[in-house]
Amino acid sequence: MMMSTSSVPLHVPKELVYDFDFVDMRGESDVYRHFSKLHDGPDIFYTPHHGGHWVATRFEDMDAILTNAADFSSIHQTVPPMPVTLTLIEWDGKLHADARKVLAPFFSPKSVSDLETVARDLTVRLIDGFIDKGECEFVRDFALQMPIIIVMSLMDLPVEDTPYLMQVSEDVVRSVEPDVQVAAFQRVAEYIAERVLPLRRVNPGKDIFSAILAARIDNGREFSEAEIISFGTVLVAAGLDTVASTLGFLMEFLATHPSHRQQLIEDPALINDALEEIMRRFHLANIARVVAHDLEYKGIAFKAGDCILIPTSAAGIDPRRYPDPFTVDFGRGDKKTLIFGRGVHQCVGSFLARTELRVFLHEWMRRIPEFSVKAGETPIAVPGKANCLRFLPLTWPVQARTGTT
Repeated sequence: MMMSTSSVPLHVPKELVYDFDFVDMRGESDVYRHFSKLHDGPDIFYTPHHGGHWVATRFEDMDAILTNAADFSSIHQTVPPMPVTLTLIEWDGKLHADARKVLAPFFSPKSVSDLETVARDLTVRLIDGFIDKGECEFVRDFALQMPIIIVMSLMDLPVEDTPYLMQVSEDVVRSVEPDVQVAAFQRVAEYIAERVLPLRRVNPGKDIFSAILAARIDNGREFSEAEIISFGTVLVAAGLDTVASTLGFLMEFLATHPSHRQQLIEDPALINDALEEIMRRFHLANIARVVAHDLEYKGIAFKAGDCILIPTSAAGIDPRRYPDPFTVDFGRGDKKTLIFGRGVHQCVGSFLARTELRVFLHEWMRRIPEFSVKAGETPIAVPGKANCLRFLPLTWPVQARTGTT
């Protein structure tokens, strides 16, 4: 759909300007049908929405851009840009590598192995809190709680602060309103500056904040207070990003596809393959890169500072990459995805995320193998920086539940 090009930069060809807003489904009820329409146009185009940016629509181009940090900077990873620079994820080069090294020990296989017990105990406790009711609103009662509580344990934050930090994280991750984001960042800044850092400076422990305070980056300097606060915001928000959103889409799919659910009931060994395939089908992140210098890619002239949206939501359903992409096939052989990003900025917590999801699905299927969307209710899914389910009412026959011992 063509639109006015009056506000488009001169170097952008008018025939590549399209009217697309990634957060506006324009009446479409399915988030992924919304993103699949990108495959009807050019591989790369320009939209004036959100200040103006390019949009890559195909897996191969997203993969190429994400793995080319020299030409495509991470200085802004969102559309529109966040009101502050996000420590780690919006840093490039050695500075990014230095910050990543601080986190690496907390997400190693050994550390994640220790966290697996935490994840299992938490999963069981949360399920036990509603299993006898025969129903739950899955997003509120589980998806938003399990991953953020685990991240908070890594940061040694009080469990009673979970509701507050959960709301702040939602505003950071989900909102596209700058005023909402600024207010959320301010609340996180106050929380970390007043309730976390003073204690860690006096009594450091083995948590992530203590490691950040002790670290040296950028040829020997300490993190600034602003960088520490930003780092903390990134980590707290991570608890609401990939895992929480994947949990929602995973459970909506299984609730509405009993034959796939039956496969897992009959053969729990399929769970790992099932998770990879469902993550392929429901890519989440719609991230951005910034052109580092004037360059040409696929015959298009990009200028330094141009922003490019990488809607991985369209990558997972790209028919050029995956045959019959909307069909979920647990036996699909091609398991390469962009779910955790690519290149030097690939998610440092991907192993932990997969562990959380695997533990959850094992424990849920043991306890509540038969479940469905509550009659008369409609799940609500929305696009955003990370697509998510906002509402998912599930129900199950209490007398049929198994595996509770």
